[in-house]
Amino acid sequence: MRNRELKTKTFCIAFIMLLFCIVQAYSVCGDVNTNGTIDIVDALLVSQYYVGLNPAGFDSSQADVNGDGALDIIDALLIAQYYVGLITSLPGCSSGTPAPTGGPGNTLDPNRTQAPYPSVDPSSCGGWVLLDNVCTARYCTDDLSSQDCGGCGGNTGALCHVVSSKAAVSGSWPVVTSVSNNEPWHYSRSTNFGITLAGACQFGIYNVCSSAIKQGDKYYQPECQVFCSTYPDLCAEPPGNTFRGNWAAPQGNYYTQFWPTLVGDWDNYLSCGECFEVARTKKDGTDYQAGESGYTPPITLVINDSCPCAPNAKWCCGAGRNHCYEVEDFTYGCPMPGGDLPPDRDPSPEESIHLDLGGIAMTRLQSGNADGNIVDGVVPIKYRRVPCPAVGNIHIQMFKGASEYWFGLSVVNVTGLGSVTIVEALDASGEWLALVRDQNYTSSRPQERSGTWVVPQGAGPFELPVSVRFTNAAGTTLVADDVITSWTPPSSSLVNMYFIDTGVQF
Repeated sequence: MRNRELKTKTFCIAFIMLLFCIVQAYSVCGDVNTNGTIDIVDALLVSQYYVGLNPAGFDSSQADVNGDGALDIIDALLIAQYYVGLITSLPGCSSGTPAPTGGPGNTLDPNRTQAPYPSVDPSSCGGWVLLDNVCTARYCTDDLSSQDCGGCGGNTGALCHVVSSKAAVSGSWPVVTSVSNNEPWHYSRSTNFGITLAGACQFGIYNVCSSAIKQGDKYYQPECQVFCSTYPDLCAEPPGNTFRGNWAAPQGNYYTQFWPTLVGDWDNYLSCGECFEVARTKKDGTDYQAGESGYTPPITLVINDSCPCAPNAKWCCGAGRNHCYEVEDFTYGCPMPGGDLPPDRDPSPEESIHLDLGGIAMTRLQSGNADGNIVDGVVPIKYRRVPCPAVGNIHIQMFKGASEYWFGLSVVNVTGLGSVTIVEALDASGEWLALVRDQNYTSSRPQERSGTWVVPQGAGPFELPVSVRFTNAAGTTLVADDVITSWTPPSSSLVNMYFIDTGVQF
């Protein structure tokens, strides 16, 4: 029996050492060597402690990551699984998630917070109120379609609902450096905003067209024919998935996020490109069963827009920032951590977000196919973040007006985490220049800013061909060498849809 135990321990240690040799990633909590991160070294130290090797610099108070009161090989395995992204949390740990590196050349300060928003003229908010230098939503509780309190006694009236300014600023959501197929479900409800190419992420016609989708605004059929014949990968469904045409807009304080591990004083990260699995539930929050009346298969969708407070004071700001309770015939609400938390706070990972769905996604949720009908304007859902599916490589969409001194682009078709947090271009001097999010937005309405990546003012010149470098939230970096070969599309038919295959993929 003793020999079997030793063999088991030896195997577990060998397994962890193998992971140490082949895996590079970022993680947290269970930092037993107190170096500021949780990584495979921590797993090795826990396993060494377990077999009685008494490793140097070992902090046993940080080692019980499953909270069962024992320090054993299970804790080491959990740390290793967390490190490689097989699990996304350590159940016995109460400390926060440590920061990823943030990409090449960045100095990180995980304790940094958002800077105060610049002062603006309160009259710029119209019927709303300026709080914390952002225009903050108000609406009448007796008219949930209202966008201000002009019809119920003004901003000081008894029926005027006061939305927390935390709903109107950029959100401080937790850093996510890995996504698995087993993320926890969250409960919410979804509304529908039709079909549009004017999404805040500036993805254009990407993910609107597919050879498998007949439904859709007839407006876009000519463009879709050109797009799909030119970029077949961007129209192809990922294997086993009905993904094309499914897109969503989360509430503005999720779309714009401040991560202390990235550059910038406000909303230095946007959620463009992230993917979610969404399933329609019953009004009490329970699941429809396959074959039951009302059942439709879950869908996978991508974020390509923002649902800001304006003009969505109720749906995308919501009472107490809980996006279910105000729907009269939904009985489940959205579970909040720790009971009734104050609305004027930064979000926590357990709370829900609102997903405003594109027309094709809402049709699929209600009818089971993209060619069906939309009956309900709001439906109860459950959702969870998932790795993004894609066919082919990352593509960049180049916008009109590009030159050796300025260009703007969006990044689409990204697998895994789905989004990129840093985009750089190699200038004529051979230096990597970090692009910035488009600065043409009003600071008092941060949620309405564009997700376009642009060359900073005064930078350049760039010489064709231009190489581009991408970094995602896990700190993984890809270089697309000499990928931009022309400032203009090869055909006039592509003037509004100039996409470039980068040849690389996460």
